[in-house]
Amino acid sequence: MDEAGCIENPNDPRCSCYNVIVEDCNTKPDIPGCKEGKEWEKQILDVIPDNEKFSAQKSLAARELALRYHCTKGVCGDDKYKPPEYEDYKQLGRCDFNLNICASDVRVGETVNSKYFRDCSIRGPNYSDLNAVYDQDPSVQAALGLRTAENASLIAAENKKYKLKLRAEERRKNAEEEANRIAAEFDKIKQLEEDLSIQKDKNDTNMSVVFCILILLILAILNI
Repeated sequence: MDEAGCIENPNDPRCSCYNVIVEDCNTKPDIPGCKEGKEWEKQILDVIPDNEKFSAQKSLAARELALRYHCTKGVCGDDKYKPPEYEDYKQLGRCDFNLNICASDVRVGETVNSKYFRDCSIRGPNYSDLNAVYDQDPSVQAALGLRTAENASLIAAENKKYKLKLRAEERRKNAEEEANRIAAEFDKIKQLEEDLSIQKDKNDTNMSVVFCILILLILAILNI
C-alpha cells in the first residue's frame, strides 16, 4: 500500500495510520484509524467527570488526544502505510505523555479545630478559540494575557498541522498529475497501436492488390 492507494481506498485497514494523520477524523470518524482513535479518546475522556469544574481541562485534554490518534494501539503498526509526515507527527503529538487533570469539589460541614488546605496548580489556556486569538491586536493580546504558554503551544501545534495538511495536498496534487500523465501515455500508446494496426491492414490490402496484378500479368503473358 502507498499514498495513492490510500487516497483511492481510505477504508483499507492498511491506511489507518495515513488516515489519522492526513484525513479529518471529525468528518470521517468511521474510517480505519479514525474509528479506533475516537474510541481510544472516548475511553480516556469518559474517566473525567462531566462537571463544569472539569470542562475547560476536559476540552484541553480532547485537543491533546486529537493530536495523538496515531498513538492508538495498532493504528500505525508495522503493517500500516505511514505517510512522510508520520515522523514529524510523532514529535508533534508524542505518545509518551502525561494527561494531568486537576479539580476539586469540597463540601465541609461542621468541624472543630480542623485545618484544610487545597491546592490545584494546573491551569488550562484562558482562550481556546484560535480565531479569537488571531483577531486580537498583539498589544491587546498582551494586555489581556492571551499570549500564554498554553496558547502559544496550541497555536504552534495547529500551525504544524496546517503545514502538514498543505504538504499532503501538494503530494495529492502531484500524485494526480502523475496519474494523468501515465494515463495520457497509455492513450498515446493505444493510439499508436491502433495506427499501426490500420497501417498493417492497408499494407495487407496493397499486397493483395499487387499479388492479383501479378497473377493477371502472368496470365496475359501465357495467353500471348
